[in-house]
Amino acid sequence: MNILRAHKTLGVLFLVMLVTGVYLTYAIFTQRFTDFQEVKLETSKIGLQLPDRADVKIRGMIVGEVRGIDTTTDGAELTLGILPDKIDEIPADVTGSIIPKTLFGQKEVELIPPDGTVDDGPSLAAGDVIERTEVATEVERVLSDLQPLLTAVRPGDLNMTLNALVVALEGRGDRLGDNIERLNSYLGKLNPELPALMEDLRLTAEVSDVYNDVIPELSSILRNTVTTFTTLEGREDRLQALLGDLSRFSDTARVFLDENGDNLIRVGELGEQQLAVLARYSPEYPCLLGGLVNAGADQGEAFRDFTLHINLELLPQQPRAYTPNEVPQLGADNAPFCGELPNPSYTQQNRFTDIPDFDDGVDDSTLRSGTAERVAPGRAASGGTSTAAPSADELSGTGPTPSYVGTSQEAEMLRSMMAPALGTSAEDVPDLGVVLLGPMARGAEVELR
Repeated sequence: MNILRAHKTLGVLFLVMLVTGVYLTYAIFTQRFTDFQEVKLETSKIGLQLPDRADVKIRGMIVGEVRGIDTTTDGAELTLGILPDKIDEIPADVTGSIIPKTLFGQKEVELIPPDGTVDDGPSLAAGDVIERTEVATEVERVLSDLQPLLTAVRPGDLNMTLNALVVALEGRGDRLGDNIERLNSYLGKLNPELPALMEDLRLTAEVSDVYNDVIPELSSILRNTVTTFTTLEGREDRLQALLGDLSRFSDTARVFLDENGDNLIRVGELGEQQLAVLARYSPEYPCLLGGLVNAGADQGEAFRDFTLHINLELLPQQPRAYTPNEVPQLGADNAPFCGELPNPSYTQQNRFTDIPDFDDGVDDSTLRSGTAERVAPGRAASGGTSTAAPSADELSGTGPTPSYVGTSQEAEMLRSMMAPALGTSAEDVPDLGVVLLGPMARGAEVELR
């Protein structure tokens, strides 16, 4: 009985020693009996991806481990346990960065001394807070950008691809470097032209919009072009004849222009002044033409039955004759003037006398005003429009020899016929007698009031 009890006691002691040995092994391996000096490290959200008890290194040497991970509003706060015999070797202004051990391996904390070296300044102490650097942010961005690729691409396939790239690029470093330098030179020349290129692209987009709007019209033009070509098909002979005629016409026109080119230039030079005058007085054309149209009915009435029906009146006061010094000249420079045209209100009793002043070579205003009265329009007794009192050379009528009417030969004949009746010579017969006798000699009726 005592022996059995002793065996049970030994068995229990063995189990206790076994469990104690396993625990001691675990505790020593996990550094349960190590008195770590804890410091804090502020990181971004990438700190949440660290595994438990991740290594803490400085210049590749392990100086501690991650003891805890707490979430913050802008990332994470890591509790780093630094070995007591290593904390004095770490400078106080050290920064922290989270880097992967390998491309697909776990991450660890790397403490980065200032300028990459350990100086003789103050060392890190328990309770200090280590801020992260831009390096951690860059590594985080790279890993964040790389994670979708690693999620979509199988690591085995990616490894084969990388091996293939290594084999393809092996021994070609110099050529690859030359190509990169050449590409860099191209980009250096292209960069200054980027604004112009962007403007060209913008204009190209606008042109594309315009073409998009006119595509229906372009399609219609193409269809019409096909129809035109179909129409011309089978008419080559006629088209060839047309082109031949055009060629001959071109030859004729060339010869004509060669012979008359100087004359055409001269006509253009002479017509320049005339066209300038016509352009200046162009405002008068509508009222003048309207007046001619409106006077057409009265003129037709005055010349009805091929006979001139007029009222001929003598001026109450005849102006003097022109002097040899009063030579007619084109000196008028007045502005366009329509008066009451196209519907004038003047009659034989209400004559038009308000003539604008102009230079025609006459230095006596009475002569110009007398001329105005002499050409003033009046109303005929028959109801037709009266005309200006014509001279012997201006009056025309009907007769067997119309080419003889109104000529100086007819005037001389009429003067010779009237001279014996007036008891004077033919040269002293007044023009009024020729005006009155001429129509009667041709069979017209003249009424004198």
